[in-house]
Amino acid sequence: MHTTEGSAAARGRALARDGRLDEALTALLAAVGADAADLDAHLGIYEVAQILGREELALAHQRAAIALSPVHSTPAAEREEYALLVVCAPGPYTANTPVDLLFDPRRVTLHRWYVDPAGGVPALPPHDAVFVAIGESDRAAAHLDAAERFTARAQRPVVNDPARIRALGRVALGETFARARRVRAVATTRIARERYARDGFPVPHIVRPVDAHGGHGLRRIDDDAQRAAYLASTTADALYVAPFVDYRSADGYFRKYRIVFVDGEPFAFHLAISPEWMVHYYNAPMTEHAWMRDEERAFFADLDGVFCGALREGLRETADLLALDYAGIDCAIAPDGTLLVFEADNALLVHVLDDPAVFAYKHEHVPRIFAALDAMVRRRIAGNLRRSRTA
Repeated sequence: MHTTEGSAAARGRALARDGRLDEALTALLAAVGADAADLDAHLGIYEVAQILGREELALAHQRAAIALSPVHSTPAAEREEYALLVVCAPGPYTANTPVDLLFDPRRVTLHRWYVDPAGGVPALPPHDAVFVAIGESDRAAAHLDAAERFTARAQRPVVNDPARIRALGRVALGETFARARRVRAVATTRIARERYARDGFPVPHIVRPVDAHGGHGLRRIDDDAQRAAYLASTTADALYVAPFVDYRSADGYFRKYRIVFVDGEPFAFHLAISPEWMVHYYNAPMTEHAWMRDEERAFFADLDGVFCGALREGLRETADLLALDYAGIDCAIAPDGTLLVFEADNALLVHVLDDPAVFAYKHEHVPRIFAALDAMVRRRIAGNLRRSRTA
């Protein structure tokens, strides 16, 4: 995707880079007002509007951009060493693996193709490998089906089998791990709103709307009054419910680990420590307590020192059961020492955007994930070339 220097879209993007988001959105909206076919302006609105919390506006302009072209390309900034066809589904950032944070923009060209389940395959740009970025959700089911049909005929190596992505659903994940020996996934039930209102669910349990992510709409329910209050707070027609598992450590804190698997090898991404059971990195007081960061630093430096013995075997079993080239889990160590998996995802956020002054250790260790992913893709491309020469 190229932006003409001095264009209205370019000015809007420059304002966004400076953090002047409201002004950037105004400039980008003016750009599409002047030229409805300005692809880069539509994409700029999609990006800025999401940051400003205006998701409907963002998705409307993403739809406009896809209508103009189903493929959005970001050429390597310096010298292209390989090109990835990134198979995507329309939606917010969380709908797809954020590949722009994983691959070196100087050397890797990214061609994002938004598949149309009802359409065919358009003319695609030359590429060396296919990366299926679509995350599992109800909304993405038809797109994963289309991706599966495409990858079955692909002449290039494919990273992440769409059929295996489908198995990451909350209900399916519990079924996948039901036969595990060294790891336990919390069994999740999908339930209609009316049935939940009528019959309830054994307490304590947690509940969230289907397709909700990042803790949005997630609540712990301890009695019928809380269940009634929850139902009054949400309009969701379908819900996920699961038993609440008290996974707090002996010191009273809850610890949630995020581990990323690349070609079956586990890498630490973060450890969030909180006095609250619903732990997310953005709401855990990691910046406030040096001892928490020291513990996370030790986790990065020696994952095997934390996940050793049966826990390390549990990680191996998890990688085997997920059977994906790139995926991650949010997990905990239960009080009985069991590896407890909360969820698995191929579209999780992996980045080095944290303050380097506070989290210098992340900037040291997280790039190992990027390096492993890059090395895996290069191996797959090289292997495909060797097979082509000998065919």
